Amino acid sequence: MNLENALVRYKQYGNNIALMPRDVALPEGNFINAIIGPRRAGKTSLMLLYKRGLDAAESNKIFINCEDIDFVGITVDDLDRLEEAIFRVYKPNETESIYLFIDEAQNFPEWSRWLRTLFDQGKYRIFITGSTSDLSLDNLPSELRGRTVNTMVLPFSFKEYLNVKQIPFEEYQRASEVSRIVAALSEYLDFGGYPEIVKSEDYTLKHTLLSELYTTVIQRDLIEKYGIRKTALFRAFVNSLFGSACGNLSIPNILRWFEGQETKISHQTALNYIGYAQAAFLFFLIYPYSRKIKERNTRPKLYVADSGILGLFESDMGKKIENTVLIELIRRRETVHYYKTAFSDVDFVLTEKNKPCELIQVCYSINEPITYAREISSLLRASNDLNCDNLTVVTFNEEKTIRQEDKVVSVKPAWKWLRGFRST
Repeated sequence: MNLENALVRYKQYGNNIALMPRDVALPEGNFINAIIGPRRAGKTSLMLLYKRGLDAAESNKIFINCEDIDFVGITVDDLDRLEEAIFRVYKPNETESIYLFIDEAQNFPEWSRWLRTLFDQGKYRIFITGSTSDLSLDNLPSELRGRTVNTMVLPFSFKEYLNVKQIPFEEYQRASEVSRIVAALSEYLDFGGYPEIVKSEDYTLKHTLLSELYTTVIQRDLIEKYGIRKTALFRAFVNSLFGSACGNLSIPNILRWFEGQETKISHQTALNYIGYAQAAFLFFLIYPYSRKIKERNTRPKLYVADSGILGLFESDMGKKIENTVLIELIRRRETVHYYKTAFSDVDFVLTEKNKPCELIQVCYSINEPITYAREISSLLRASNDLNCDNLTVVTFNEEKTIRQEDKVVSVKPAWKWLRGFRST
């Protein structure tokens, strides 16, 4: 093992790389900055953007790639030697802050204790990334609690996508400009926002890259990380979850389907598999809004971290729009539930202090009378049930204001809602 080689290889790393800007800001303060999110969503790029913008000497900006081949087999005893190697290679000025940028930190043994030791010295500003939930608040090791602030990085938002594609967007656009934006939205819904996919202009290559990315997540972030032995069964199970996208996740129904294929999976194994997939940020679950606390932890709905990955299994554009809206709400750090009764079915309920503050319905179009009646009546009934009059319908490309039963429903095109502008 050559620790110095692993450090020299990344000296001044990122300074000459073309990095795509992000609308994600890292907080400032005396804590460890943890950047979490799906594999290849741009976590390292965000860290490098921050590193590049620092007003500090290059010798005080140290980048450590924990997946470097020279770190294979690293032990706890090697970590002390790694800190010594940093000072030999970089020769940082100890009278100034020393910035440590540690990529995929959870790959090191006893990584959390190591970070705690570095942090407690008081001379390091520490930034780390991770592709699994090892760094999330739910799973964060006890020695890092109270010392770490998380920032989630998801694939490009539609706003970021337009910026990368250099497509101008103002609140009020000419018709010719709107058509270009709508075409961009269609492509975004089909292929998603993973940076390497966005950069490609070849549709066949985009699909190939998405397939390879999904395969890598399954293999490296799930099968290898959790030591799954029945790999074919695990892949089949995870693939089956996409059939529940934008709908309620029923484990009994999935298990019955496998039984019909003469394959038995225990309920606990199914729960474990779903938990693993969530830990890799492959899926997000949202739960029903109810005044009864017990009901808030039942009947989850399942969504996919990116519409491009969803598109490997699903072609329905309405589901892609709904999925994209949910991921954008997560990106905006909203508290999201859904609402469903015998008479009403609303896709998203946003809450503040446990009280509904906005109801959002999503569908491709409400031009058909049957669709209009179903979506609007559900929204109005939920509005009365939940005492919430902030009502929104997000469609692919329709915009209007509906006044009915003394309530106002704002219908917004997805390209405008995702960009953050209000309807006229």
